[in-house]
Amino acid sequence: MNTLATSLAFVGAYINYTPVTIPSNNGEPAISISNMIVSTILNPPNTWGFNRNENTSTTTVAGTQDYQTNITDLHFIERVSLTDTTGKIWEVDTVYNNAALSVQSTQGRPKSVCVKTNNLAGTNAIRFSLVPDAVYTVNITYQKLPVQLTSTSSGWSGIPDAYEDIYNNLLLSEAYAVALDDASAQKYRVRGMAALISKVEGLSEMQKNLYMTYALAGDVQTMLAQLRTNQVTQARGI
Repeated sequence: MNTLATSLAFVGAYINYTPVTIPSNNGEPAISISNMIVSTILNPPNTWGFNRNENTSTTTVAGTQDYQTNITDLHFIERVSLTDTTGKIWEVDTVYNNAALSVQSTQGRPKSVCVKTNNLAGTNAIRFSLVPDAVYTVNITYQKLPVQLTSTSSGWSGIPDAYEDIYNNLLLSEAYAVALDDASAQKYRVRGMAALISKVEGLSEMQKNLYMTYALAGDVQTMLAQLRTNQVTQARGI
């Protein structure tokens, strides 16, 4: 399994072994840089089989709209379905991870669900568009929270070694930006983002173009914000 230390050894050969960690500063800035790279890979709208999980521990009560879940590693929800007491499964058509649904009194089989609250630390709740009219087992398919790197011996938050062309190139780009020159930083940033785009599924052409536009500008945070805005606009049918 690749670790941050493995990647730093790879990076060192390119930047003339200029230090990217400060021993007196607990491995920074390499650790924080690597956590930002992990967030870039695992944040929405990116979904990955290796980071996916399912939970069926929530059961609805007729007449109750909101539910706490016991999902301690919920990052964002991909899909939700409902299983009734006869075993019939109904897919919930729309999932909102950031947009809210209003309080309602009308009962029925829910067609939409939102993440009502999520502190990204294990406490979260969901709200259905209609107040459930019966008992359903709630089947939640979701992406897990990134595991923070805390030392150079940390692994890459469960990201497979086969994806090292993403995180190694992105780490190398940041190392160049800190230690040497921006021209090389740009080259490896583009390589890393191109590797990411080639592997992630479900992105529209607009989203792919946004990825590369902001990768070229070195503005990953704005890129992610734009992607999320684009996602919400598509979900609302605007």
